[in-house]
Amino acid sequence: MAQKLTHTTVRARRRGALVGVGVLVALAAACRPGGDGDSTSSAPHDVVVDLGGEVAVLKDLNAQPRIVGARPPGAEDADAYRLDSPRQLASGEVVGVRDGGVVAIEPRTPGRAVLLGQASAWFPSADGKDLWAVTEESADTACAGQELPQSVSARYTATRYETSGRPSRTKLTLPCGMKPVADTPKGLLAERTTGDTGTGSGGRAVTDIVVLNARADAATKTIATNASAVAAAGNRVIWRDDACNTGSCTHFYDAGERKSNRVPSCKAGDTVGVGTLDPSGRWYASILRSNKLAILDLDKGTCREPDALATTNSSDVDATFAAAWSGQHLMLLDQRSGTLVSADASSNNVHKRSKPLSVVNQAQIWGAGAA
Repeated sequence: MAQKLTHTTVRARRRGALVGVGVLVALAAACRPGGDGDSTSSAPHDVVVDLGGEVAVLKDLNAQPRIVGARPPGAEDADAYRLDSPRQLASGEVVGVRDGGVVAIEPRTPGRAVLLGQASAWFPSADGKDLWAVTEESADTACAGQELPQSVSARYTATRYETSGRPSRTKLTLPCGMKPVADTPKGLLAERTTGDTGTGSGGRAVTDIVVLNARADAATKTIATNASAVAAAGNRVIWRDDACNTGSCTHFYDAGERKSNRVPSCKAGDTVGVGTLDPSGRWYASILRSNKLAILDLDKGTCREPDALATTNSSDVDATFAAAWSGQHLMLLDQRSGTLVSADASSNNVHKRSKPLSVVNQAQIWGAGAA
């Protein structure tokens, strides 16, 4: 579930992980000699990056980029490789949406992509091995005659695919007003629109977060009301209370325990309500209201804040950084300067690339080999 982790996107519905300037400042500070970055722990290797029009692999964070996907002729000012919502599956394959289709990419040959099917969005299966592609049909035709909130603009279908490209055997069309956003061990997760609030640009859909049955035609459990899903992985779902305006508004639902709890508190402030989960569902990375980075351990109920500096220019909060998890390592790429860092969520170990990458056109991190 790619997005900015900024104050201006607290209610955003985009899925993924792009983080504000506070993150890179935090991690760069942690890498100072004598700081938390002094470590011998392993960092991700075989890091796959889209530099903004050409795909490269880094044997390690400081390695010379090996170009495996050259910039196509005539595409000097465009990125033919760019993926929407890129994410690495448990198998190691990278999946994302490109030109209206969901594609799977083997990191060893990232210049090639296997087209799996049409999609406007996607999310991993609960086991992290397969994926669900989401397509939509206009509500004007698919939901004709039904009385629905005005914000319901489409009817959604979720199709499960293997990354091999084999035809799908599972295709589920959800009721009008339900949008699939994640898979859990208990069933697909959906946002169910119950109404609208506000008008014009200040208006938004009012949604509940529900778990669907095996046919995805009815809800079996309501996780939260007047809420938005932020991220999901493993047994965990991060969600935001949309009626909350102060304090900590972020919660996590545990499918195994079948209950929700507030995310751990942080000394430097509350989470802003958007963020990214690691593939296991244990660690949640988010920007705090103080513009500092926090990595929350949902298993232990703790919050770790690397040595950080608050941003001094408020406009910097809207600057975005590409982010991706590789196991328990959170990798961040400054799309302006090319600075690349990797933070181990299980410790204070932070690795920083010694020489910035040459990036253009909103560079991306696609994934990496196992640490």
